[in-house]
Amino acid sequence: MEKAEKIGLGIAAVGHVALFGALSLSVLSSTNDAFRNKPIEVMIADEVGLESAAPNPAKITPATSVAPELGAPEESNLVEPEPEPLPEPPKAEAKPKPAVKPTPASKKPRRRPDKPTSVAPKPKPKAKPKPKTKPRGSRLGNDFLKGVTDAPSVSRNQNIAAAKASPAAVASLQRELYRLIKLKWRPPTGADAELLRTTVTARLDSKGRIVGTPTATTTGITPSNRSQVNIHKERAIAAVRLAAPYTTFPEKFYDEWKVIKPVLYLGV
Repeated sequence: MEKAEKIGLGIAAVGHVALFGALSLSVLSSTNDAFRNKPIEVMIADEVGLESAAPNPAKITPATSVAPELGAPEESNLVEPEPEPLPEPPKAEAKPKPAVKPTPASKKPRRRPDKPTSVAPKPKPKAKPKPKTKPRGSRLGNDFLKGVTDAPSVSRNQNIAAAKASPAAVASLQRELYRLIKLKWRPPTGADAELLRTTVTARLDSKGRIVGTPTATTTGITPSNRSQVNIHKERAIAAVRLAAPYTTFPEKFYDEWKVIKPVLYLGV
């Protein structure tokens, strides 16, 4: 191989390597932005408001009830029967005429005209009275005007939905419940005391006051903490009682907190 050929071959190899490197850099620099991870904006809220997920019932106007229209009374299907004809009276039988003896032509008696037979006139059939059509009664009930308002409404729904707490509102109620009870909770300490879990069930009225006597059940009992079970229950019930009345609960969500079941344990 001559020296000039070697030099040309080397120059070609260097050129190919340079071209390959330039193409690689251009491909890497023009990568589609779709393959890049975009940052996600996260907003952290400290507090969650008690907002209802259901529409405000005060802004919903029930639809105006419309009474159904009554049609014309149905015609009676009774067909007036035709009067039966009365039987005709029997005709008077004609009396047999006595035999007339033949007489001479000069002494033929004058022939008297027969008397007309009297026939009794047929009585006219009495027309039966037509049955009276009973008036049709209304199919409407006594409460058909229930829900009728003077204001016109475009809504077709006549049922007003009650206020229903959203998941965010329920979570806020739970946080408020534990915040109030935690101020009065004094759990016992000892061996395996952190394993005890006492669930207190209490019923509240609409003002947040306890109705009746709360009940409690405890789990996580071991031979080491069995002696602390009764104390754990008593203090859990006492904390729920001392935290009452729960006046911070919104009354419109009463269905969500009329029965509370907080779970109390060490470190709650």
